[in-house]
Amino acid sequence: MSRPLVSLSLPAEGLDLGGRRLFPGLRFVWRRGEHWGVVGPNGSGKSVLVRLLSGDLFAPETEIEYGFEGPRGSDPERAVATVSLERQARLLAEMDAYVQMRWNASEEEATPALGAWLSQDAVEDVAPWERVDRTPRSVAAFARRRAAVVREMRLGALLDRHLVSLSNGETRRALLARALLAAPRLLLFDAPYVGLDADSRRILSSAVDRLVAARSASAVLLATVRREELPSGLTHLLELDASGRVVRQGPVPGARPKKAASPRAPGGAPSGTGPRPGPRPAVPPPTRWVLSGPAPDPRARRLVEMRDASVVYGDRIVFEHLDWTVRAGERWLLAGPNGSGKTTLLAFVIGDHPQAYANDVRLFGVRRGSGESIWGIKRRIGWVSPELHACMDRGAPVLDTVLSGLDDTPFLHGGRTPARIRRARAALASVGLAAAEEAAFGALSGGEQRLVLLARAVVKRPPLLVLDEPCQNLDRPNRERFVALVDALCADPATTLLYVTHLADTEPRCITHRLVAGGGPPPA
Repeated sequence: MSRPLVSLSLPAEGLDLGGRRLFPGLRFVWRRGEHWGVVGPNGSGKSVLVRLLSGDLFAPETEIEYGFEGPRGSDPERAVATVSLERQARLLAEMDAYVQMRWNASEEEATPALGAWLSQDAVEDVAPWERVDRTPRSVAAFARRRAAVVREMRLGALLDRHLVSLSNGETRRALLARALLAAPRLLLFDAPYVGLDADSRRILSSAVDRLVAARSASAVLLATVRREELPSGLTHLLELDASGRVVRQGPVPGARPKKAASPRAPGGAPSGTGPRPGPRPAVPPPTRWVLSGPAPDPRARRLVEMRDASVVYGDRIVFEHLDWTVRAGERWLLAGPNGSGKTTLLAFVIGDHPQAYANDVRLFGVRRGSGESIWGIKRRIGWVSPELHACMDRGAPVLDTVLSGLDDTPFLHGGRTPARIRRARAALASVGLAAAEEAAFGALSGGEQRLVLLARAVVKRPPLLVLDEPCQNLDRPNRERFVALVDALCADPATTLLYVTHLADTEPRCITHRLVAGGGPPPA
């Protein structure tokens, strides 16, 4: 029998992760031609397993052996690619990006343009001082593969955009494009569809399905809380329970491992062929926003007002001529595809978007740019977003992460006083994580981290909640618990809500108004 691609072994007592024991006695062997699915609830260890396999997490009690080398004889971990929220956060951290950098046009050039990030030197991780001899044939082959990948991921219109300015969904598609171009030996997906609109989910799902079905050099593993997201062509399945124990491990009934072949381009086309590059797609038209809901209560205070608002990046108009008013007690759902401007609108509200000063934007009755205190605005807003998540301190205790919500900073500033601790513990208890207060934020699963951020948003009992994809990567019980929590908070007439989601099963019942990009259907 051939040498496995990777083998992973843990002792009978399992992996000690912040006082929790995961994968006791696990023996995981991944052979050539196999494609794996990993399923389990939040906290079961899916993300930890992905990090172990990728080499991102070192654990002395773990034995791991790879059956291949990295590019040009380097470490094997360099032949492993990961598409995940964690990798997305690391990408920003590696570029010294910070939470509001995405909106500052003067600073976004500190990160590379997408086209440069997908160049052959960048994909092959060639340092500026390295010399790599390439034949004209290999350069032409890469160019054809790149054109095919860019077309498949629908990134053509984004190649001149800087990475930090891309939306959550656009960045995820870019990560997969980079991974496909690198043709890694292992391609790991950890909750890849989180935060994506229906169109982006279809794009990624189609690409993953083709990788699994084709005789590709890349072996695929996909971890998710949603079993329905697993590709139909997977050959093997590993199922975990809430305590991190293996419930099932082995072949999918009726599936047969495929014999691996030479690297191929997306869709199964040989790497030296593929569609020739066509013209770059045109810049998308401005988003047209459609508002719906009951007539406003004229007595209710206006918390957010935008009059004839527009946002422009270079030659792209994101949206223009928007009139939108949010009054106290209203609960708004914002819906639309990735890149339509939903998060930009929310950035106007939370005070992090510089173009808010060039527009007539009023928050809590005060016009932006009139000498108002940004901290006075933030004190009245509870906020959750992918950008905030990416910039949180992974080493901070969970309790300090929640306490930082009282300071409106990504780190603890005001200290641990008895009164503050009581409020933070109550918020943690409301999301079911009271026992995790001294665990490191980064030691929790991705879903648990999101619940901590929810507790952080409500800890100061703000009059306005701004929740941008707050149920990302939550399993069904946690999604239902969070949505119920939002509905309970909105039972208070004083609570106002701005809520973004791409999934109907994460929409609270309390929604009263909708702002939809293009006037299309609600989330699918």
